[in-house]
Amino acid sequence: MKPLILVIDDEEAIRLFLESTLEDEGFEVRTAASGTDGLSEAFARVPDLVLLDLMLPDMSGLQVLGTLKEKLPHLCVIMLTAYREADSAVKAMKLEAFDYATKPIQLKHLVAVVKKGLEETADARERYRRLTQSDLFGGIDDVVPSQDPAMIAVYDTVRRISVGGSSTVLIEGESGVGKDVVASLIHRTSPRRDFPFLDVNCAALPEALLESELFGHEKGSFTDAVSQKLGLLELANGGTLFLDEIGEMALTVQVKLLRVLEKMVFRRVGGLQDIGVDVRIVAATNRNLATLVRNGTFREDLYYRLNVVRLTVPPLRARPTDIVPLAEFFLGKFSGRFNRNFKRFDETAVAQLKSYRWPGNIRELRNVIERAVLLEDGISLSGLQLRLGAEPDVQDADLPRTLADVLTGPWPADGVDLEELVRQFEAALVRRALGEAGGNQSQAARLLRLNRDKLRYRLRQYGVRT
Repeated sequence: MKPLILVIDDEEAIRLFLESTLEDEGFEVRTAASGTDGLSEAFARVPDLVLLDLMLPDMSGLQVLGTLKEKLPHLCVIMLTAYREADSAVKAMKLEAFDYATKPIQLKHLVAVVKKGLEETADARERYRRLTQSDLFGGIDDVVPSQDPAMIAVYDTVRRISVGGSSTVLIEGESGVGKDVVASLIHRTSPRRDFPFLDVNCAALPEALLESELFGHEKGSFTDAVSQKLGLLELANGGTLFLDEIGEMALTVQVKLLRVLEKMVFRRVGGLQDIGVDVRIVAATNRNLATLVRNGTFREDLYYRLNVVRLTVPPLRARPTDIVPLAEFFLGKFSGRFNRNFKRFDETAVAQLKSYRWPGNIRELRNVIERAVLLEDGISLSGLQLRLGAEPDVQDADLPRTLADVLTGPWPADGVDLEELVRQFEAALVRRALGEAGGNQSQAARLLRLNRDKLRYRLRQYGVRT
């Protein structure tokens, strides 16, 4: 894979010159004309090296450098400066710029500095990655170490905050990138690891139910409150409470959560007594909370209370070096769970894994591998068996959605083969139950509320191997 270089310079002629020259040298090049656009480009897909002009129209190059090094401490940045800006170049070096090149640009010198920067930074990044992640993941076997600079920065922050256990953490990122995994890692590497880790999806519950789920309720506080109920805050006492999709939380619940963060006390629904707790709050969102604050749907004071430590998990398409290792991890996991023989991906599968855009991120990757392991046969998975980008058929893990389409969508013009649809649905469900049971037929039979003889009959009928 070609090293990615990001050029941030407001002079179009220089951007075009550097883009053309560096591409001829075998690099992939992206460009930005301002500091703001440059930062957006860098965080959307972390480059291997940045060429950064000191003088930009919207902010100084030093400001951009400071932001880059804060978020991506091991990113290699080379400053572009005119002779008259020597003092600023010195300041840039103090901010840990790798080197600087003067304008007018001496092409041979610049290419040499770029190659040296890539070489030395790659070595330092690998040493740092091994040190940081070996410490962080010691004894944890369900998290895949990363080679991506942005993820290395995320794990570095997790490692730094692991010595304490009280700071509130806000995790941002698209749906499916693994925010829940990062939240769990924060808990498991903190002093709270021996206490509960509980989670709730704020988008999955209506306002009243979410309030009761978080804070609990007293008997008789509402019609269905036939007994006292402890909320997640009490149950997680001493440990960590993970609030997923925090941006969907109703304003009335936000007010009560703010009080917890400020005073570590709350009241059950219908209660009169303050209850003290010691719990760490980790929140996650796939929305821009700052925008929600401006729109009046999220409290500004709560936003700042949550935003003590902020982690941004990049989308899978922005961390291409992690795709195959993650796929191999899932392949081993599901082959063991479903008692299958898959050991590796062939060349066609690897090529597809790398070229696919993964709009559903790691969740989609996981589902693709699970489906292939469950439904395909062999030792090596091929690109054809992955079926990336293909429309789901009735044998896929998405079968219930296909059934829902038949039940609620337009009736097919050629009718429906009821027996075939039921057969395929039942076969997929049997495979899924067997997978959930780790290949144990007795447990799978209980999951399906069948006796073992009936399950065995269906296994033979559908050709499901165990």
